[in-house]
Order: sequence, then structure tokens, then C-alpha cells
Amino acid sequence: MKKLVVAVSTTAVLLLGAGCGEISVVDPTATGTADTSVVAEPGSVADPSAESISQARSTLGKLQIKRIPGKDASYEREKFGDSWSDAAKGVKFAGNGCDTRNDILRRDAKPGTVRTKSGTTGCKVTGGTWVSPYNGATYKSTKKIQIDHIIPLARAWASGAKKWPAARRLSFANDPDNLLAVDGSSNQSKSDKGPSAWRPAQPYQCVYAVRYVKAVSKYALPITSTDKTALTSMLDGC
Repeated sequence: MKKLVVAVSTTAVLLLGAGCGEISVVDPTATGTADTSVVAEPGSVADPSAESISQARSTLGKLQIKRIPGKDASYEREKFGDSWSDAAKGVKFAGNGCDTRNDILRRDAKPGTVRTKSGTTGCKVTGGTWVSPYNGATYKSTKKIQIDHIIPLARAWASGAKKWPAARRLSFANDPDNLLAVDGSSNQSKSDKGPSAWRPAQPYQCVYAVRYVKAVSKYALPITSTDKTALTSMLDGC
């Protein structure tokens, strides 16, 4: 089996602050020819760069178009491993030992606002300030924030992840490229829907579309023709 290592580009490193370090992902079971670069950008609601928008448009035109079932009765959340894996279970965040949820909370919070149980160096995020990239509202309580899989796990399963090795599904479920800290209401509304059935508020559709295309390409997943139309429309609004 081909061994694939995902490394963080030195020009696209996210410093998570004291005690957390850089994000990287190692997936020894990955297959296919997907884009494997990890770009964990600070400030998840920031406008994507012109380069990333251009890249998304180019990539979108190369994605496989395929009919994807709306529901797959064989899907179970547990097939993607622990809800939020820690560093010891296959997804490495620079060896900091923190679980994925807390790493994403820290990554997507406004700089300098994160509080943890152990000051600024602990894993457990207890407070901070977040601007949801799905509705633009500001939140200061972790109870209002959920971690969204940009490509929903159920949709990934129906798109082909059901055939992946378990370790690859674990990596996908904990991959920073496919995760955003968002408001709970938007996350519940989005659920397992794809781009043709759900969109964030208009000012944030560009962020969503760029990240969706990046994640789909990275894992060589197909999209539907209606998803392509929707993503094209969102990218045209960037």
C-alpha cells in the first residue's frame, strides 16, 4: 500500500498559540491522487485570497460528477471512528495531545480571545470569541459553537467513503481542512446537505465554496451536477 504523508507548507502554517503548535495530518492509508496540502487558515470567516478562489474555480471544473444517494441506510457515525480523535489515535496535531474539537475551537477563535482550563496553554477551551462563517454572528460561549464537517460525514459515506479503510475515514473526520467552528443553529440546519440543498448567508458563501471544493478534491470525492452549479454560483459571487 502506498504511504502518503500530509505536510504543512512552510508558507501556509497556522500557529495555534502557546502550547498547541502547528496543525499537520498524517494518513498512512490514503489513496488516490487528491490534493494533500493542508492549509489551516486563521480567521475562518476571512475572505479567501484571490489565488485560492482561482484555484477553487479551476479545481471545480476537474471534479468527478456523479449521482450521490440522498441517504445511505448503511451509514453509521461510528464508522468514522471516535467523535473527536486525539493525537494518540491517528490524527496528529503536532503532538500537542489535544482533541480535534478543541484544536478547531482554538484555531477559529479571534486571536487572543481563547481561554482554557489551564490559562492559555491547556487543551480544554472554555471561552473565547468566534464569528460564525455561516451567519456572520459573533459568539462568546463554546456552548453556542459546534464543529461542522464541511462535507458532511453521511454525504462522504454515500460518495465513496464507505469503501475507505477505517483509518482513512478517521483522518477525514478529524481533518482541519474539512472542519469549521460555526454556530449551532446553522450547523443543525445544514445537517447532511450538500451545496445544492444548503448555503450559508450570502456574505460567507465564498468561504464555504472554496473550502468545500478544497476538501472534495483532497479526498477525490465526486460531486453532483447540481452541487457543481451551486458551487459555481457561490464562487462567482466571491
